[in-house]
Amino acid sequence: MATETRLPEVTQQMKSLLEYAEDIRRNHPEVWKKGGNIQGNESYETLKKIVQRGHFVEADEDFVKTWEAWKARHANHVNIEGMVASLKWLAVPDAGLNEMKELIDAEVKKQG
Repeated sequence: MATETRLPEVTQQMKSLLEYAEDIRRNHPEVWKKGGNIQGNESYETLKKIVQRGHFVEADEDFVKTWEAWKARHANHVNIEGMVASLKWLAVPDAGLNEMKELIDAEVKKQG
């Protein structure tokens, strides 16, 4: 018998983080690019669809495993690249949401 993955809830924090991420993605592409790779961008698009849908479905199980593993491996982000990568994964690093937004907002200001 296969082990069933418990699907997470779409939280208000995820909705707020998506809103913030979408602003950075659309209005500050130079900052968004600092978060790096193709997988982060693909994961962002997947998470965006899930949050907009309002819930996870069984078809999301494999993605959820990848998402949970990514968040566990990257919880210690403290630099701008790591914080933007976390944003793409709608993940709040151990430093906290306020620290993440402060660092990203400072980068936005620096980019002018």
